[in-house]
Amino acid sequence: MKRKLILVLTAFAVTLAGCGGGQVVNEVTPTPFPTPVRSTFTVQRGDMVVEAKLSGRVSPLALHTVYFQIGGQVREVLVNAGDVVTGGQLLGELDKARELRANANETQRIIRRAQINLEIEKLTLEQYEAENRPSYEIEIQKLKVELAQMEFDALMENLGIDPNAAMTDELEAQVAQARAFAPADGTIIAAVTIGRNVSPTTPAFVLGNPNQLEVVADLPPGDEQVREMYEGMPVVVTVDAKAGVELTGTIRQLPSPYGTGASDERVVRIILDAAPSADTYQSGDKVTVTLILASKDDVLWLPPAAIRSAGGRTFVIVNSDSGPQRVDIEIGLQTRDRVEIVSGLTEGQVVVGP
Repeated sequence: MKRKLILVLTAFAVTLAGCGGGQVVNEVTPTPFPTPVRSTFTVQRGDMVVEAKLSGRVSPLALHTVYFQIGGQVREVLVNAGDVVTGGQLLGELDKARELRANANETQRIIRRAQINLEIEKLTLEQYEAENRPSYEIEIQKLKVELAQMEFDALMENLGIDPNAAMTDELEAQVAQARAFAPADGTIIAAVTIGRNVSPTTPAFVLGNPNQLEVVADLPPGDEQVREMYEGMPVVVTVDAKAGVELTGTIRQLPSPYGTGASDERVVRIILDAAPSADTYQSGDKVTVTLILASKDDVLWLPPAAIRSAGGRTFVIVNSDSGPQRVDIEIGLQTRDRVEIVSGLTEGQVVVGP
């Protein structure tokens, strides 16, 4: 009986060992975390070109720009783009024109009253002299004439009107400050809109010659690009609706202070070398203007993603025997794809990306 019990216990122990032994002996090896792979960039040598692209339109050549002499809000515009006008024609006026006209009429009445008073005193003196009035009466009347003349001169001085000039012309000149007139015959290229606030430097109307054309391109906000432009600078113009048409030209005018144009006019005016035609360009065509702002040949460069900045320093990371090393660099020209390396690296050197 004892022998039978020992055999049963032995068999039970073997069974338990077979169930649990696999977990102890066969341990699972942990999977290592992947080491992150950083991108690398090689310092290359090549040419760099900084371009600017502007959108524009072919328009009649601008000959005259018209401004209001004073600032204010535009109340009336009497012409539209494309209208043919003659020299001296009224183009528009400000709200202040009505106020100035009313002031001029009131001023005219005040001046006329002073003139009438002076004339009455003069006629009275002539009457006294003709009637041989006593000398004291004549002398008193002479003083009244002198007093009326002094009052008239003081009035004109206070009003800012030259007593020797034609009064009507002086008053009309004041009203004309709030009105804009065509300086010559031409076609309206651009006109200010009603309700806009303008200053004496704001282009209100632009007159052009419909028989001559130019490209008018809009400048982007800021002065970064226009600083690199100059009048006479060569450009390349492509016509948006005519694939393959590429034209050359030069900048005719830039806005002040970079050129001879108005400071409030944020456009570039370009004269094309080729004559307009159905195969090249015509008035109203939309175009793209390409300008080379800067270029350098045979320079070292890296893509922008390879360069880092921190704490006022510009640098890259390179691998060395002692590990990653920060190298300060000096950069030059920059484009969307390339940054010029002026110093700090050599051609073929590999840098590590962020």
